[in-house]
Amino acid sequence: MHKVIVYGAGGHGKVVGDILLARKDPSFAGFVDDRAELQGSTILGYPVFGDGDWLQREASKMRVAVALGVGDNFARQRLVEKCLAWGTELATLVHPTASVSGSARLGPGTVVMAQVAINPDAKIGSGVIVNTGAIVEHDVVIGDYAHVAPNAAMGGASSLGDYSFLGLNAAVRQCVIIGSQSIIGAGAVVVRDIPDHVVAFGVPALVQRRIEKRESRQ
Repeated sequence: MHKVIVYGAGGHGKVVGDILLARKDPSFAGFVDDRAELQGSTILGYPVFGDGDWLQREASKMRVAVALGVGDNFARQRLVEKCLAWGTELATLVHPTASVSGSARLGPGTVVMAQVAINPDAKIGSGVIVNTGAIVEHDVVIGDYAHVAPNAAMGGASSLGDYSFLGLNAAVRQCVIIGSQSIIGAGAVVVRDIPDHVVAFGVPALVQRRIEKRESRQ
């Protein structure tokens, strides 16, 4: 026996669940969410069974894979630690309309949304979100628990660091490096390297302020 549960029943969780529906995955069973007001509800026609405690009990009885339906990068990482400690597997999901090169590498728990293009030798870490319509060109490196927002584009051999966020419709020039735990605003055009722990936006993207470093485990 095997089932797939989406952890997170909010907006992002719906999109992750929709990947499973598009794949016609018969192991998709439903959702869990730690918010009490969502438990017992129905999302996309599937039940929200309960919270993490429910999932932990279920994982003790049968094989369970968790699809990560949480948008916050740090919350997603903490969720992975809990789920692995409970004995669940991590589901790596690719929407059937996405184009992923056979030489690209996707880490465990990564989700690739509809209409995404991931080109040869791209390396994408664990728990990454590559959101709707994003373009990840050849030889791009994306760190663990990063998020490439809808319609963002990364030129060849560019990189996005661990826990960083590349905003809606942002573009990164080839070979440009964005550090870890940084935020690139919507519509930005990144033409030079961006350091760790900053917010940058504009055309061209400029560092606007520093942000406090966050520990990966909180």
